[in-house]
Amino acid sequence: MGQCIAAGFADFGDQMASMAHIEQQQVGETPLAMLWARLGARLRDVAESVTARWCAFDFATDLAEDIGTPPWCRGLAVMIGCGALALACWPGIPVLDAPSPMRLDATARELARIQTVKPLALGADIGQRMGPTLHVTPMAFAPERPTIEMTATLVEGDSLTGMLGRAGVGNDDIVRVQVAIAGAVSPDDIAPGTRFDLTLGRHDVAGTPRPLDRLAFRARFDLDLVVQRVGGGFAVVRHALPVDATPLRIRGVAGTSLYHSARAAGAPMKAIQQFLAAIDAHLSLDDVRAGDTFDMVVAYKRAAGGESEVGDLLYAGIESSGHAKSQLLRWGGEGQFFDASDMAEQRSSQALIMPVAGARITSGFGMRFHPILGFSRMHSGTDLAAPWGSPIYAVADGVVVFVGPHGGHGNYVRLEHGGGTGTGYGHMSRFAVSSGMRVRAGQVIGYVGSTGLSTGPHLHYEVFRNGVSVDPMSMHFTVRNGVDKKELAAFKARLAGLMQVKPGAALGPIGAATGQIASRASAIAHP
Repeated sequence: MGQCIAAGFADFGDQMASMAHIEQQQVGETPLAMLWARLGARLRDVAESVTARWCAFDFATDLAEDIGTPPWCRGLAVMIGCGALALACWPGIPVLDAPSPMRLDATARELARIQTVKPLALGADIGQRMGPTLHVTPMAFAPERPTIEMTATLVEGDSLTGMLGRAGVGNDDIVRVQVAIAGAVSPDDIAPGTRFDLTLGRHDVAGTPRPLDRLAFRARFDLDLVVQRVGGGFAVVRHALPVDATPLRIRGVAGTSLYHSARAAGAPMKAIQQFLAAIDAHLSLDDVRAGDTFDMVVAYKRAAGGESEVGDLLYAGIESSGHAKSQLLRWGGEGQFFDASDMAEQRSSQALIMPVAGARITSGFGMRFHPILGFSRMHSGTDLAAPWGSPIYAVADGVVVFVGPHGGHGNYVRLEHGGGTGTGYGHMSRFAVSSGMRVRAGQVIGYVGSTGLSTGPHLHYEVFRNGVSVDPMSMHFTVRNGVDKKELAAFKARLAGLMQVKPGAALGPIGAATGQIASRASAIAHP
């Protein structure tokens, strides 16, 4: 603003000086021309002075510094003045007269409520109903739906009877449906989680349960059942589903952790657990080095609808430098793993057999100071430290003569092998055999625990000769690895069939012909 005033003074002075110059040229130097010249010069001086003062004036004073000084007071005054000027220029807010609200009666208020936007859960409406006219005839009762379609799920611990009853099926229909289903599959074998699609028909009599017209569900992995009402009974329609039973083969290179390497290769968790247990029981996981190749074959099924089912581990192998270090095949009705090289060799030998794979001896046979009782006494066996739950194997063929608690031995198993030789296994966490059962060498009879007088998970292993305890480390059992020719041929055929499965073949397209799928599955079927 000051600069504008100074500029105005300067322009006015220049104009007066120009007028004086023109008058001097026309008339000569006269007192009036001299007056105009002096006045113009004076105005230019005033303009320069005002400009200098205006430029030197600090309008934006920092009020946080030099508090109380004249510049600070000037800045405060400028701020207050500007604020007062702004308030003085503030436009007024006139009062607008609005019409008074009109009172709404009940009908108008309900109409306004219906037209509001509100969630249905909070009481909103979907429109206004039209009032009845003379053409509207009152109904004695509302018509019912001709059919009701619903889905019910059989949960864990539930029964087919209870599930159908909660769905609204009558007792007579439930009994007839169970009889019809039992002709195809046992109702007790239906897996929990199975979904049932039900169709209920129209009531025969008011107040009675609706009749069941149709029931469809997956009875097995390869079978769909549809139960339909036919006359006064039910008929079962079977729909066999094509299933590809090609086993799932997974190969990979072991790293620093065999478990993580198998997980990275995509192996199922259940298969990895069985694989590690089988390898550790026959080879020891410490013998598996980084760079070795692991090979596993898992029972696997796929239905045409896209469902899949992972079964047990069928084969476990470890290869080192291109040579098989261990080839374990699940064989026999008990599902034990046997090494292919041992099964193929027809030989007998005397060997020291350890009942727990990879265990270390913590206490030997003889006198020792008991860590719990606090005094020295005879230790009639050998203690083998192993992780909790490790499988315990029979050292030779025999008969189970005792299973149960046995004093300080805790859970105990006693085997008789003939010829006056017997073995005992103590401190088990749980049993895998029962009294009177015949067992084979290498069969799991229990699992490592810490029951009885025990300071930690381990196996108390003892050997008896004619009822007298002897040092287990001095006993060598006769190991016969050979089997009869027919069983050996079946074992080799089974192993060869699994080795022909290509890695990832089970994840390819499902075969178009059901017969081809069935023949492929039977070629590697369990004996």
